[in-house]
Amino acid sequence: MTRLIILLAVIGIALLLWYKISNAPADKRKNLIFWSVAGTIIGIMVVLAITGRMHWLYAVGGAIAAFIPRIMGALRFLPLLNRFRQQYTRQSNQSGPRQSSGQQSSGRRATGKMTTDEARQILGIKPGASKEDIIQAHKRMMQKVHPDRGGSDYLAAQINEARDTLLG
Repeated sequence: MTRLIILLAVIGIALLLWYKISNAPADKRKNLIFWSVAGTIIGIMVVLAITGRMHWLYAVGGAIAAFIPRIMGALRFLPLLNRFRQQYTRQSNQSGPRQSSGQQSSGRRATGKMTTDEARQILGIKPGASKEDIIQAHKRMMQKVHPDRGGSDYLAAQINEARDTLLG
């Protein structure tokens, strides 16, 4: 019987929240949704703690905590990887269908040298950047992807080639 009463109370609260959120002005709706979700999570945690069933939540939290350093380390590559992905999709859209060898064209000129546009995109600088801006952008990117700090040799080589293309 108590479970039925609790279920009816939960359904009543959910309907009340639904009514308040749907009738709220647009600027307050996001805030109401946030606090409703936060209150629901806190309520569930309180019920789990009271009933003694929170042990599995601690285990999941511990497993996630063990991988946080690796996840944070991988997140530092996102801006650079996003730039490379955008460059690849832009070049693959321009190159058209696949070549006869079954591989996409690299988007580079026949000499294999990096173009100044590619170099600027890799370093994240604008066309009118000064020598100091190029050096600072190179230094900033290398701090993120240097092989001695767990980064990629390929990405470091691309960044060095971009610097050499723009400076040399």
